[in-house]
Amino acid sequence: MLDISSLSSYYSESSLYMILFTNSLTIILSLLLVFTYDKTTSLAGRSYSFIHALLLMSVVTATIMQSIGDSLALSFGIFGALAIIRFRSNISDIRDIAFIFATMAIGIACGVHSFQNAIIGTVTFCVIIFLLKISPFDPKHNIKGNLRIETIQNTELLQNAESILAGFCQNVNLSKYRTLTSPEGVVSHEYEYSFVVNDIKSGENLLAKLSQIDGIKVSRIVYEDKVFANNNY
Repeated sequence: MLDISSLSSYYSESSLYMILFTNSLTIILSLLLVFTYDKTTSLAGRSYSFIHALLLMSVVTATIMQSIGDSLALSFGIFGALAIIRFRSNISDIRDIAFIFATMAIGIACGVHSFQNAIIGTVTFCVIIFLLKISPFDPKHNIKGNLRIETIQNTELLQNAESILAGFCQNVNLSKYRTLTSPEGVVSHEYEYSFVVNDIKSGENLLAKLSQIDGIKVSRIVYEDKVFANNNY
């Protein structure tokens, strides 16, 4: 097996060939990282400026590491200058922070000519991301929902509603209950359920099924980022 790290024994670390190889490998590994990010991130949560940043940060980091070399004084000088820069961009998704650290790790590993570590680490990271995408831990497989219904009749109607809810959802939990009294003195019961769904598009079907039960009012159905409401009795 070819030991890529042995290239430093053929070329000087500051030679033009080594610099070109380092930057080329950095770009290739960064493109693999960007491909992984693009294929595992929804269109709504995707930022093309963030993708550009992933590519650029790895190259910049590799360039800095190559410039520092073995000079301790130079390393303090460069990182002291970088400390002056203040970054005020807010990262809305914690998952994106992992990609930022990954692209910086690529730049650092390639910059110190630890090429095998850079390749193995990048491939391992990308494989884990794809495995998480198809695993039950993916957010699209764990969409949280909330249902609020009202009834003034017996518990049989409530049992029918719960059976319909169980057909669409999992981990159904009665999270809140309260009684309501109208100005006419009519007492009704309000139930609020929390649950997990596999398909966010099932909200309309669930609302249609529940609306077929006479004597039950569906106040609202809330999924992760969509609301299906019905304010009519």
